[in-house]
Amino acid sequence: MLLIDLIYNISLLLSLMVFYQVVVSRNKREKVSRKVILGLLLGAVAVVGMLAPLEYGEGIIFDGRSIVLFIAGLFGGPVSAGVSALLVGAYRIWLGGAGMPVGVATIVMSAGIGVIFYYFRQRYGSLTAVQAFGAGLAVHLFMLLLFLLLPNGVGFAIVEQIWLTVLLAYPAGTAAVCLLFQDYEEQEKTRENLKWLAYYDALTTLPNRHYLAEQVDNALSLCLGSGEKGAVLLIHLDRFSRLNDARGYDVGDRLLQEVARRLKETLGQNGTLARMSGGDFFVLLNENFASDSQLEQVVTDWITRIRAELRTPVELDDLKIPVFVSIGVTFFPHDRFDTPVQVLKRSDIAMHRAKWKGGNQSIFYEQSMSVVAEQQFQIERELRVAIADNQLRLYFQSQVNTKGNVVGAETFVRWLHPERGLISPGVFIPIAEETDLIVELGEWVLHGACEILAKDSNGLIPGRLAVNISPRHFMHPGFLASVQHILQATGANPARLTFEVTESLWIHDLVDVTEKMRTLTKLGIHFSLDDFGTGYSSLTYIKHLPIHELKIDKTFVQDAPNAKDSAALVESILAVAYHMNLQVVAEGVETHEQADFLSARGDVVYQGYLFCRPEPFEQWVKQLAK
Repeated sequence: MLLIDLIYNISLLLSLMVFYQVVVSRNKREKVSRKVILGLLLGAVAVVGMLAPLEYGEGIIFDGRSIVLFIAGLFGGPVSAGVSALLVGAYRIWLGGAGMPVGVATIVMSAGIGVIFYYFRQRYGSLTAVQAFGAGLAVHLFMLLLFLLLPNGVGFAIVEQIWLTVLLAYPAGTAAVCLLFQDYEEQEKTRENLKWLAYYDALTTLPNRHYLAEQVDNALSLCLGSGEKGAVLLIHLDRFSRLNDARGYDVGDRLLQEVARRLKETLGQNGTLARMSGGDFFVLLNENFASDSQLEQVVTDWITRIRAELRTPVELDDLKIPVFVSIGVTFFPHDRFDTPVQVLKRSDIAMHRAKWKGGNQSIFYEQSMSVVAEQQFQIERELRVAIADNQLRLYFQSQVNTKGNVVGAETFVRWLHPERGLISPGVFIPIAEETDLIVELGEWVLHGACEILAKDSNGLIPGRLAVNISPRHFMHPGFLASVQHILQATGANPARLTFEVTESLWIHDLVDVTEKMRTLTKLGIHFSLDDFGTGYSSLTYIKHLPIHELKIDKTFVQDAPNAKDSAALVESILAVAYHMNLQVVAEGVETHEQADFLSARGDVVYQGYLFCRPEPFEQWVKQLAK
């Protein structure tokens, strides 16, 4: 009978475990609520087990409540143990009889030992099989000792009858149930951890993009029902990647944590803050409004608060880091078919527009931005095909000295689209600059120019060919190897090449830039400083770097005859070039007045529409022959 009772109670516990797993733990409840429910369920199981006890007369009964109450304390702690003990104790008191005091003491003892091992598990981790058996043995040993307190010595007779079975089978049954519950608990913890990782950012503990998308979905449903509108802000930390590069990811991570803390304190309960990736944070405002004007005013106020909170520099070790942000804002719903993906995409488009305008700005999304973004995406996709399919064309523009002789040329790239015809570089070059396409494009142009130089056995091309090198291309790890490979593959003479670089190159690794320039200069390649005077101009760079030529930006050239400031700048550049023995090329010369102004002040090479427009190689060579 004892073994049947044991099997009966274990079956009830296993049924409870399945029920708890399927119904209770899968619901979104607080941990305290779960423990109360677990206590009620375990208490109910113990009461059911007491409905068919072993009876020894005079209200003295034996059943498996000790296992159930121990499990309640072990897995639910004081809360579950207390709830179960109260429920079972009340039922035992209601049953009454001579064994009632010992029965209540057994209930308290079993739950109490369970709580003791609950804290043991909190400190040392899961119980082993031996520890679980030992815990079960302790519970039932104390239970037998309590039985000795039964009146009239009846307890001694009961203990003598059941002690062997109770001390062997019941601890084993307790251990089995304990290990099964423990295994499920570990699975539940793993599931919750995976769920947390799926919806939260480990670094800042903020919700992530997936969590925010669900919240936006709920907000969209509410707005579509009420006719109101909500807002999402995407906050981007400007120049965050530069901080990572300069001081390491540890400093960057600490900055993100501090920014997350400030944003969270600023928003409070007024919005959902989430981190996307890198230095990007989303904000979903909780309040919705009937009109765009109301919402725009509220969003503007929040942007002001956010910027004010971030204005104080973040102090990390010996650093005081100012935080500048580009913020993109979008309202929703855009239409009745709006989705969370589209909402977040619009905020991203607006944020990138803020970055494109120089950063540290806030931009509200407009429909035209999506059109531009789609066009840029299409151009990028088709440009990759164009490079592979040889849709690009080289154009040349002559460089002419003061005597009217062609002394060189600059190469340009044009895109002959099979459907849209000739596409200006102003359309696709900026897009290529944002991606590694500029590297492929630069290599294509350089290879084409070198092939033409290698085939110029008759000397039709005077002087050097100038090729524009993007800073992104120049700083690419494989740049030097690529140039050397192209020169070897084509057989071109490097002494007939000029690489045009801009002053923005200096903001990169100056040591690496200098080393590459000197290596290429040893091959015979010349360097021309393009758009001189418009960027990070420094005579120190010109003095120490192998620069052979300065190119005056066309805006100065075209304004010089009539604007004193431009005239003074041009004269200064010519004076610097003269004293440092540098050649000067003036871009954008379109009138005789501009040419005369330049020739009166120095030895200048002209480049502009006055002398030659950019032309395909065949036409340009024909013009040279004339």
